[in-house]
Amino acid sequence: MKALLSALRRLGRGYSDDAGPISALGLLLVGLVAIALGLKGIWLDASWDTPAWWHVVPLLVGCAGNAVRKSHPAITLGLAVPAFVADAAIGGSLALLLVLFDGIYSAERFGSERLRRVVRFGAGVVVAGVVIAAVLGGLSFQTTAGLTLQIAAMLLIPVWWAMDVRHRSELAEAATARAELEAARAAEQARAQDAERRGAVQAERSRMARELHDSVAGDVSALVIRAGAALAAPPGPADRESLAAVRENGLHALAELRTMIDVLAAEGENEPVAPVLTEDGADLLARFDGTTLDGVPPGALAPLSPVVDRAGYRILQEALTNAARHGAAGTAAVCLSRENGHVRLEVSNAVEHGERGTGLGVTSMTERAHAVGGRVTIDEGAGTWTVAARLPTAEVIR
Repeated sequence: MKALLSALRRLGRGYSDDAGPISALGLLLVGLVAIALGLKGIWLDASWDTPAWWHVVPLLVGCAGNAVRKSHPAITLGLAVPAFVADAAIGGSLALLLVLFDGIYSAERFGSERLRRVVRFGAGVVVAGVVIAAVLGGLSFQTTAGLTLQIAAMLLIPVWWAMDVRHRSELAEAATARAELEAARAAEQARAQDAERRGAVQAERSRMARELHDSVAGDVSALVIRAGAALAAPPGPADRESLAAVRENGLHALAELRTMIDVLAAEGENEPVAPVLTEDGADLLARFDGTTLDGVPPGALAPLSPVVDRAGYRILQEALTNAARHGAAGTAAVCLSRENGHVRLEVSNAVEHGERGTGLGVTSMTERAHAVGGRVTIDEGAGTWTVAARLPTAEVIR
């Protein structure tokens, strides 16, 4: 029984939403069967018997209109009403009653708001007219009530059915639209999260590149410079000193690499501490031979926020690396000072052959200073290359 009811419901939904051709054919077949069974003469006295095929003609007209019930419901109703009237004039039949029923349903289900208002108004006028005619004709109250209920059911049931189906369809469409909107929002959120993740990965890669450049490039550059000087000079006692310097810079580069690897591999509190200006700046200056210091020693710049302290160390390291790589040997001069809530760090050196460092190092220094609310300026004049950094003693969030 449940399977039968479910099948009937599916059939009803399929018929109610059909575009026309299938429903028109089904209506025609049902109408022909009804006429063949003699279900006619329902409006006039059965004593006036008409040939059955007379009812087929209005049935064909009504079914022809039913073929466009979804695309042109006004045509469907416009053909169903005169076909029903013509059929009623020759006695009426159940087949044309079904045609009228479907015409009213199609107009209410698929028609415009204006057409629906016309259908409802027309149905109300017909019901009211039947009541008035019955009263004026002297029919009894019971007969009038029964006739009124029959006409109202014939005209208003298809209107109610179509309104219910349309309401359910609108709810289903709204639910589908909401589901599509939620899916689109979820997809957009996933794209935003993916873009954020890729941005974070790229930012982390850039940070790692800066750290590797700042921590290792200086030692490798000094190593190359020492090795080049040893190769350029004639063999002698100075070779051992050069080799010792190369070994020292190589060991320091390896230590920096090991620190970076530990930083990447460590988690939480086990992460190694990066070098800072106030504690490790003096050792950094000692590694670059011939560097002179003016102003205060690095330790006198304390206290600094940890972020600014690390940024100052990396900026000083990169500036000294550029001086060793591009400047004249033994001409690097460092000036450190602290005043009015800022630290000033300046590294200058004589430039050979007009060389200047414009690679990743300058960009790295600029970005590090900007990240803590400071700035870096580069100046070249009279054969001197100067890097000047001004950093706040406390990090400025940008």
